[in-house]
Amino acid sequence: MKHKQGVISDNNDSSEQYTSKPCEFETKLNVFRRTKSLSCTNFSKLSKKTCLVDKHKKQLYIDSLIQCTSVKCGCSDKVHPTEMHEHLLLTVQQQPLISCLDHYNLPIHHPMHKAENANNIVQMPADLSLTLPSCPSTMEFESPLPYESAISDLHVQNKEIYETLTILTGGIQTLREDSTKLTDKFSELESNINKYCQEQMKLKQSVEEQYTLLSGMQMNQQILEQELTTAKQNVENVKYTTYDGTSVWKIKNVTQLMYRAQCESQPSIYSSPFYSSSYGYKMCMRLYMNGDGNAKRTHISLFFVLMRGEYDAILKWPFHFKVTFCLMDQSGKQQHIIDSFRPDIKSNSFQIPKTSMNIASGIPKFFPLSALQQDGNNYVKDDTMFIRCIVDFNEMPKMILPYSLSLNLGLPDHIQKLMIKAEIQRRQQSSILQPQITKPCD
Repeated sequence: MKHKQGVISDNNDSSEQYTSKPCEFETKLNVFRRTKSLSCTNFSKLSKKTCLVDKHKKQLYIDSLIQCTSVKCGCSDKVHPTEMHEHLLLTVQQQPLISCLDHYNLPIHHPMHKAENANNIVQMPADLSLTLPSCPSTMEFESPLPYESAISDLHVQNKEIYETLTILTGGIQTLREDSTKLTDKFSELESNINKYCQEQMKLKQSVEEQYTLLSGMQMNQQILEQELTTAKQNVENVKYTTYDGTSVWKIKNVTQLMYRAQCESQPSIYSSPFYSSSYGYKMCMRLYMNGDGNAKRTHISLFFVLMRGEYDAILKWPFHFKVTFCLMDQSGKQQHIIDSFRPDIKSNSFQIPKTSMNIASGIPKFFPLSALQQDGNNYVKDDTMFIRCIVDFNEMPKMILPYSLSLNLGLPDHIQKLMIKAEIQRRQQSSILQPQITKPCD
């Protein structure tokens, strides 16, 4: 085993002994004392004991050892500071340095190489502050390293890497250009989106305004339709309005009106107004197709209604004139359904109207529903029926009423009145002559 002079390795076996001579140790110890100020209070005492002096000196020397400066190159030895230079020049220390240089891919030329490579300078890394001594002539390498081939391979690899980097650089440049173009397009799109949003807001506001305008127009249209319906009704009323206290009410779509009354969606209907004179009472009829009150689902109910008129203030109240209803027979057999009633002057229905119309009053059980719903009855033809109302202002005799209702309505009113008057006179004369005829002769 080769021993290192003045060096203690971390890897030494326990059997390895320190082999320096005593004189040499004393010399090195003196040097160490000059470089390091040593103080030991026990030294004088130890000197008295010769057997312990050498051991103590040896321990002091061991404690002063430091790590080799080429630890980064793989050397793990501990060396005395004064022997560091000699330690680095040892042949054993050259291999770690060569390995370190090989790690950095630095070409080291052996002295036996060609002369033209003698001037090559080995560049060391900045963190490796070591000065390589010239290799002794006796140093031999077991096998020369193929540095030339390695450098050539590295050059090829570097060239390939450079070409790859060039391609990547070009690709990155293209990506940057594309990114710039995309950024510009994105900015343009964002600007267009902002414009579209503003236009959309304006369009939405315009639509809301148009919707508001359309809603107003629809409301106006509904009002106009209602006014038109009212105007048509007024025209219809004027067309069929009478001023002699009589009215003929034509009722269409009887089946539909009956169905609505049964469903209670439209339980009653009103006739057009009629008057007693141009400045007289305003009146109308009200019909419950499915009955009202106790007559519900059994009879049709027919009522008389006083309406508020323009000349009510100058008329006489309460209303006390007899009212007659007549369901007209459409077969020509003159089998009319006739019923009359006299107003209750204490009822609010016949006082001066305070609202648009008073409470209806009349005949709840006017005509049975069963007879009206029979097929082929004489009172409903072509889903239409006629009801006539007569307000008797002349106190017409009850026996004349059927005659007046049997007159042809196509005749002028004054002719009908003359005929009724003549019939009354005739019946009065006949009633006077009848007792004379039946009187026995003396």
